[in-house]
Amino acid sequence: MNIGASNHDRNTHSSGGGGREDCWSDGATSTLIEAWGDRYVRLNRGNLRQKDWGEVADAVNSGRDGVKPKKTDVQCKNRMDTLKRKYKQERAKPPPSKWAFFNRIEVLIGGDASANKKLTCSTFTIKPKSKSLSLGVKSTESSSDADDEVRKKQRVGDVGLSDGVACRELARAILKFGEIYERIESSKQQQMMDLEKQRIEFTKDLEFQRMNMLVDAHLEMEKLKRQKQHFTPSGKKCKSENRS
Repeated sequence: MNIGASNHDRNTHSSGGGGREDCWSDGATSTLIEAWGDRYVRLNRGNLRQKDWGEVADAVNSGRDGVKPKKTDVQCKNRMDTLKRKYKQERAKPPPSKWAFFNRIEVLIGGDASANKKLTCSTFTIKPKSKSLSLGVKSTESSSDADDEVRKKQRVGDVGLSDGVACRELARAILKFGEIYERIESSKQQQMMDLEKQRIEFTKDLEFQRMNMLVDAHLEMEKLKRQKQHFTPSGKKCKSENRS
């Protein structure tokens, strides 16, 4: 009966039928921590949104291990909750931890656990029972302070890196805006030059037509003058013409 029960438990655990843990290999767990950690730091150590969890699940499913069946965003979130609880349990134990993922999660969420541990240690130092206990608490506080300093430096490095990326993105946006503005101004100048050419040509055509009209009017007036000189007011030709 023990063999049958153990086989039943093994089949139930490996079925992957939407359980809280399902079956996670070390490779899939490592990929999960890496994908979750990148987004966790990008969000200033804030909670991931549903879209972020979907991206984490895609990263896990596309890993080198070829996870089967595919993990959902809910399964990835539940797995990370389990890893966080495991990390807290390991942190409460005497160091060093033998858990394979302890150091990786320590870098990401160690600051919160360190603050809680420091608060607990300060509570113990209110009424120390012996010198050894007091010394032990002080040494624990000093190690916690050192850990806090290391984590602060890491966080400053992360913030500096994110600021550098933001500055580069801002510089690219400014350059792109400058290029667009330059193209717009060049297009405006070209349009103004084309309009000026059209205006000059139109003015030339108008002046040419005006000159033609003046010349035609002058010729018409000269023609009328010549006709008046050839005839008298009574409709007869001039004497000079009769003599001839």
